[in-house]
Amino acid sequence: MKTPGGEWVTGICLRLGPNADLPPQWLVYVAVADLEQSIARCLELGGKAITPVKDLEEGRSYVVVQDPAGAVLALSGPRPK
Repeated sequence: MKTPGGEWVTGICLRLGPNADLPPQWLVYVAVADLEQSIARCLELGGKAITPVKDLEEGRSYVVVQDPAGAVLALSGPRPK
């Protein structure tokens, strides 16, 4: 779904292909300024990346992570260089 200005704000995908291993859930995306730094911090705190970094439109990327308690969310930020 896009805003009237054309900005992506939400979407739905199926658990097929590259998404087949994701748990069934609503996936919350958290915008971060530095994706690589945020992934590193997640790992330092005992979390794990459960997908590789994937590209989105307009120079952004995301990764799905899991915290030590098992909660899953996506980190989204400018595409790593």
